Amino acid sequence: MAEGEPTNGYCSSSGEEDGDAAWRAAIHSIAQTTTYVSSTTKHGPPNDDDDDYSKPKTQQLKHYQLKAQKLLNDILENTIEIVRKPVPVEDDDPKINECGIRLFKYAKPGIVFDHLDEPQPLRKRPRILPGEDIDEKSKKFRKRIRSVAVNGIDILAAANDSCKKSLARLEAKDAAAKAKAKREEERVENLKKIRGERWLPSMAKEMQLLGMRTKAPFLG
Repeated sequence: MAEGEPTNGYCSSSGEEDGDAAWRAAIHSIAQTTTYVSSTTKHGPPNDDDDDYSKPKTQQLKHYQLKAQKLLNDILENTIEIVRKPVPVEDDDPKINECGIRLFKYAKPGIVFDHLDEPQPLRKRPRILPGEDIDEKSKKFRKRIRSVAVNGIDILAAANDSCKKSLARLEAKDAAAKAKAKREEERVENLKKIRGERWLPSMAKEMQLLGMRTKAPFLG
C-alpha cells in the first residue's frame, strides 16, 4: 500500500478510494467557503410583501448638494418678486387646476397642456327681422322666378331667337357686300365710257393700292 500524502489538510489512508474521498471533501469545503463569502457580500432575498426591494433605490442627495439647493431657493425667493394676481380661469374646470408646469416653488402652473378652446355658446338670442310680404301675382315676383328657373321650352325659344338674329345680321352683311360690288361695277363701266379700254390696265395698280376708293381726282 502506498503512503498517504497530505492533500489540502487531508490524508488518504487506504489507496485510491481514500484519495478520491479526500479530494471530494476538499472541493466541497472550498465550495462552501465561496458560497458563504458571496452570501455575506450580497443582500438577503427580498420578501414578497415588501415592494421596496423590487424597485431600484434612488441615489440620496449628499450634504453639500442639499446646502446648494437650499441656497439657490433662498436666492430666488429673495431676488425675484412674485406678484400674486387672480388668474382668469374658471374654477369649475379640474383639468386646468390639476395639470401644469410650476416654474418656481410657490408659483402657479403657468404652462398647461391638452387644453382646447371650446366654442362659446351664444349669449344673446339672434334677432331675425321679418322680410317683405311677397305677392305671388306681381310682375316682380314672376321676373325673379324666371331669372332663377330653368325651363327647356324657354331655352329653345331663346336659342331660336338668337339664331334668327344672327341669320338676319349675316344676310344684311351679304346684301351690303353685294350692293358695294354692284356700285363698283357701275363705276368701272362709267370709267370705260369716259377713258376707254386702254386706261384701265395702267390704273389697275393704283386702284389696288388705293383700295379702289379714288373717285373725283382721277376723273378730271
